[in-house]
Amino acid sequence: MSDKSGVHYSPGMDARFVRSRTLLRAAALELAAARPVADITVAELCRRAGVTRETFYRHAPSVADLLAAALGEELEAALARVPPTEPVGVAERALLTHVADRALVYRHAMNPLLIAPVRHWLDRSLRAGLTDLLARRPELVPSEIAGDPVAVSMAVAYAAAGTIGAVEEWLRTGATDVDRAVEIVLAASPQLWLAPEDP
Repeated sequence: MSDKSGVHYSPGMDARFVRSRTLLRAAALELAAARPVADITVAELCRRAGVTRETFYRHAPSVADLLAAALGEELEAALARVPPTEPVGVAERALLTHVADRALVYRHAMNPLLIAPVRHWLDRSLRAGLTDLLARRPELVPSEIAGDPVAVSMAVAYAAAGTIGAVEEWLRTGATDVDRAVEIVLAASPQLWLAPEDP
């Protein structure tokens, strides 16, 4: 479920909890757009959000974890808007458009690679999408690994990690062309997985 701002919450979740989470995540995104995540303190973030430290720690163990959750929720919402029948390239475009929209935040979350919590959220979203794709279209699983769940999960992990590496390099170079980035990622992806849906 979502409130009017699009923030996800569970039925029965306290409205004050949802409000403070929204304020904290907005403050984290605002501060991370201005400077490196490592330089943002819990005290400063709490002042910006207008909440107490106690409230902060009900939501996240660290600034990096709070920021990662905010980015992760935005990414998952962007990917959820992609119909499951669309080719992989449409989901890649949604991912890279999200990263481009939050490029300053992502760049400030690199040292020199993306910090672990942010990387974790990206990895989780990418693995979930690829796993879903292969469950819906088992014919895309290479014959060498078909029927072997460990091999398939390794292939999914490999593809997700490669995509994250490409995103990091894209951020590092300062590039902004989403179309070209999608083209490059798809060119480097396993071709079997890119087969179009049957008409």
